[in-house]
Amino acid sequence: MPDLYSKEIIEAVKAGDQKCFNALMKAEFNNVKFFVGQYVKDLSLAEDIAQETFIALWNTRESLDAGNNIRNYIFTISKNKALNQMRFKHYSCTDPLEKREIQANINAINSDYLQDKLEALELENLINRTYCKLPDKVRDVFILSRKFGLSHEQIAKIKGIKIKAVEYKISIGMKIFRERLRGYLGIF
Repeated sequence: MPDLYSKEIIEAVKAGDQKCFNALMKAEFNNVKFFVGQYVKDLSLAEDIAQETFIALWNTRESLDAGNNIRNYIFTISKNKALNQMRFKHYSCTDPLEKREIQANINAINSDYLQDKLEALELENLINRTYCKLPDKVRDVFILSRKFGLSHEQIAKIKGIKIKAVEYKISIGMKIFRERLRGYLGIF
């Protein structure tokens, strides 16, 4: 099975593949519930919002773009649904202290910091998944170079290969990373 967040899975969900949708929902449901629960402060309501999020995703699946980040889309839906619930609660609340707490939660979930954090977490997950997709020999060399900062000469000595082989494996790794991280390259 391809990566759960790959274009193939998103295209399958878009086409109405319930098996792929269920796998995506199973992978993300508790994450959404936890995320929303931090702001709505009601576990039952957080679960309802998570369910409504995936219902909305299923109902709008035909408009999904395989080039976009599905996790960000899911969390944006849940954030908006949570905001609607909190705004309604804020409007109908009469206790000034509770009203201030709700407003603080509305401000927190609506902050740019939260969106930046979600995008950073998604980028980190994508990088880790990309490392897993590298061929074994390329991954070993690439990790020694990028994570441990070893020189080509040091890697060649450790692996018992020529420097040109190290350079070639790193170039393969870079090509795969550029392809997988295409949507994020503007950040750097």
